Amino acid sequence: MGLMKYITSSIFVFLLFLTSCTSQKIMQATIPFEIGNATSQQYMGGREESSTGTELRIPLSFSNNIEIKVNKVYFRGKEAQAIIDTIENEKVLVVKMPNNLKESSEAINLKLNSDEAVISYNENGETKYAKIQGIKQKQPLIYKSAPKI
Repeated sequence: MGLMKYITSSIFVFLLFLTSCTSQKIMQATIPFEIGNATSQQYMGGREESSTGTELRIPLSFSNNIEIKVNKVYFRGKEAQAIIDTIENEKVLVVKMPNNLKESSEAINLKLNSDEAVISYNENGETKYAKIQGIKQKQPLIYKSAPKI
């Protein structure tokens, strides 16, 4: 009876170890794109029904022959979908994180500083992660309310 209990608990611990290892995000030492000077900026709408949050902008430079799909960005305990936009002839990863966006356990487990983020991207069908450091905090952007008619 004691041997069976030992085997069962050993299998449970082994499975727990396996699942905890697969949830870890392994940061890439080298990435197939260049990251420019990233900035974050809080925004606040001028109307009551307007949203508030943080916008993260990360300039990216891709070489011509790579295929990359950006999935998510983890920043300040939250995760959000990312889009690549062209701003002033530059590719920029833009992430809007409204204040009402719930915290993400995945983002919290990364233990990032407030000036750090992680990009999740697919390269050749494989999910990879790149860490960004030194994100500069810009002055908040406060939108004016619409004129009353």
